[in-house]
Parts: sequence; C-alpha cells; structure tokens
Amino acid sequence: MTITLLALFEPGSRIAVDEYTYSNFIELAKSLRIKLVPVAGDRRGMLPEELEACCRAFEIQGIFLMPSCCNPTAIFVPNSRRQALASVIDKHGLIVIEDDIHAALMLGSTEEDGIPMYSLLPEQTVYICSTSKSVCSGLRVAYLVFGETLRERILRAIYHVNVKTSSLDAEIVTELIGSGRARDIVAYKKSLAQEANDLFARYFPQPDNPGHPLSFFRWLRLPRPMHASRLESDLLVSGIRVFHSDRFLAGAGSSDNYLRIALSSTGSLEELDRGLRILLDNL
Repeated sequence: MTITLLALFEPGSRIAVDEYTYSNFIELAKSLRIKLVPVAGDRRGMLPEELEACCRAFEIQGIFLMPSCCNPTAIFVPNSRRQALASVIDKHGLIVIEDDIHAALMLGSTEEDGIPMYSLLPEQTVYICSTSKSVCSGLRVAYLVFGETLRERILRAIYHVNVKTSSLDAEIVTELIGSGRARDIVAYKKSLAQEANDLFARYFPQPDNPGHPLSFFRWLRLPRPMHASRLESDLLVSGIRVFHSDRFLAGAGSSDNYLRIALSSTGSLEELDRGLRILLDNL
C-alpha cells in the first residue's frame, strides 16, 4: 500500500474510502498527506450513487476497497455491487487500490466468489494480496498486480523505497504454493475460522449480520453510545483488548457505535470463549 500511494498519488490527493475503513490505511494516508473522502454504504458495501455524488463534489483521484472482507465491518461486496461501483470508477477515471488480503480464505465460502475489481478495471487497478492472513502471519510476502499503464510509476517507487522481501520467506511461500501445502493450510484455517465464528454467534447472535461467514473479526453494534477510549480501557482492565469503531472512522464522528472483535488473536478456542464471556458480561 505504501508503494502504491507513493507511486500513484501526491500530497493533497483525495481517495474515496468506506466510512469505516482499515485503520492502517487511515494512518498511512495521514503520514503521506493524502486526504480520505468517506463514502456512505449499506450491508452490501459502498453505495455507487454515494460515490458518484462524492466524485461530483470533490476532485477524487482514487478509491480504496477491500471487497472480499472489508476491515473492520467484515462486509462481503457482491458482484452486482462491484460492477455498479466499477461503472462509476471508470466514468471518473479513478485509480483503484484493491486490498484483497482475505481472498484465498473466502473462496467457496459465499454464494458467489467475488470478481476482483482488477478483472473489471485492469488498467486502473492495483490489486494487492498477501500470505500473512491465508498462510502464515510470519511469512509477509505480498503481491501486486497492476495494468501496464501503471507499471513505470510503480517500479520507480519500488526502486526508490528500496523494499526487499526476504528471499527465504519468498522461497518458502513459493514451495508451499507449488507443492499444494498452502491449499491445505488455507483449508485448515477456514475450519478454525468457522469454529470461531460459530462460538461468537452463540454469545452475540446476529441473524441479520451481513459480514462474511469466515471473517477473522466481527463488527458488533453497541447497545448504547459509550465513550470510546474509556470503554477500551475498562475492557482491557478486565483482560480483553477490543477496538472501538472510532478508530476506523475515515471522516467525522458517527452516531453509531461498534466494536471490532478479533476472533483469531487467542491461542485457543477456549481462550476465545473466556474472552467473549467477559465481553458479554461487561456490555
């Protein structure tokens, strides 16, 4: 993401994002003096008509999307919505930053496999994927796919940033993929994700929850407004760490309050069970 922003955007550039978006991207944009424009959405992701309105109101150069599993909301964007967004993006010539880090874990888990935005707009999309979620968090090998029109600028940024992926990590990941072991690891992690999500549903049933069924995190609406930092501090004293939705706001404050609950940070399902019970008791 750093390479993509340095290569294709400048300080003062505007990038459209979901109202609640990946906190690391928010901080990265701040550090590079890039402005984020929050776009309203629903249970199916960003609304095309709202993106159109923002493009008319502001001079927007790009858009950041996590269509397979939005972080932090866990929303899976269906293909019909992706195609509608692609139409608006193409009309206004936006550069798409598609963070599809969860894609390998999501294939075959929903009614339809999502069409990458890169497939819809190959000449104006930078597709980003990584092995850190799907294979191993310690093997941080990331991949960029981009159109020929973006090639020169991206390669120049890679050269100037002087990024070097560990050759050992790259060799291990290549061997895992080539041997088929990566597929086995993904299948095992999907089974663990299913168990974790089933456990979460027992404590916090959400029959209308739009999130991806195998998400590594859940987006929990709070029953009433609560002071964000105080709530996080109180829960930390009780032995659990959660993040309030204010951390993920790309724009001004919201009247809604949520918690992002990580389901993959504990050492066992038993530990996750204890944490969810503490959370329920506190809320």
